[in-house]
Amino acid sequence: MLVNSRPAPEAVRPFGKLEVTFAWEPAESSTANVMSLSEARRGDSGLENIRLEIRALRAAIGKKASRTAVEATETISHLADEIVQLLQESGIAAEVARDIAATGSGNIPAALKARLSTVPFPPLNQEETRTLAFIGPAGRGKTTSLVKVAIQHGVACRIPTKVITVGTHGVGAVEEMARYAAIVGVPHLAIDSYDGLNLALQGDRWRGLLLIDTPGTVLSERREKEAAESFLAARTDIETHLVLRAEACSADMQSMVEKFAKMRPSRLLFTGLDEAGSLGAMANTMIQTCVAATFWGTGSQIPEGLGEVSADAIVRSLWKSNEVAGRAA
Repeated sequence: MLVNSRPAPEAVRPFGKLEVTFAWEPAESSTANVMSLSEARRGDSGLENIRLEIRALRAAIGKKASRTAVEATETISHLADEIVQLLQESGIAAEVARDIAATGSGNIPAALKARLSTVPFPPLNQEETRTLAFIGPAGRGKTTSLVKVAIQHGVACRIPTKVITVGTHGVGAVEEMARYAAIVGVPHLAIDSYDGLNLALQGDRWRGLLLIDTPGTVLSERREKEAAESFLAARTDIETHLVLRAEACSADMQSMVEKFAKMRPSRLLFTGLDEAGSLGAMANTMIQTCVAATFWGTGSQIPEGLGEVSADAIVRSLWKSNEVAGRAA
């Protein structure tokens, strides 16, 4: 490249009349520049490779996390299926079992217990009046349960206790109750109709425990059934205990609950606990009816064979000690 030209100074004029200045880029410098550019490109390529490796690593981690999440979901789903199967084998209806498994939040026994409504029977005082009516089909143990309650929560606690038999009972049923009352030492009154019972209660100023025994044949007598339904539906002050057998299947219990529904049972009473192979049907009935339980019959002994329903005992009975229970607890 021509940079400058001028007349040559006197000192160098022997070499020529003009002084010309040129500039050029040495070959070594060009090579160095080319090498620097190549190295820079190689450096950019290395950085890009690192970026690509990081992206690949992130993708691999994401896939692994996704697989882990899917595997965890499948494990939870499988465990829920096992819990549902366990509860069903214990006697819990499928829809109830699925609901418990879905809302258990890792504590199935607590979720099961929360659905079991129980109401204790508090002690009476001398000036208090409490009336209990025992309803249910024949052969479930209404009379025996009534006598146990009379002794445990009446006579043994020095609370005045009276027994009333109402309606048309089977042969010898009224006489049997009269004998029980005489043995226990409490007054007994037999009334033929619910109209008569209503009048008797209106004129009675009884203070203490009043127990009403209803006939098990009420379902076969339409008029008497309607009279019982009308009376008990109107008397919300009466604790109406529907008596069921603990060893019966869920379908039988549900059928009885439906047949006595118009009598407005406010409590469930289960008998024959000592003969029940599983408490699943009982628990299932408590959950599906949303009716609280107070008493259960634990044997034929009078009055020892009566206790208050324990939700903890039901859960322990149903939640067996196996692998599924251990993993879910």
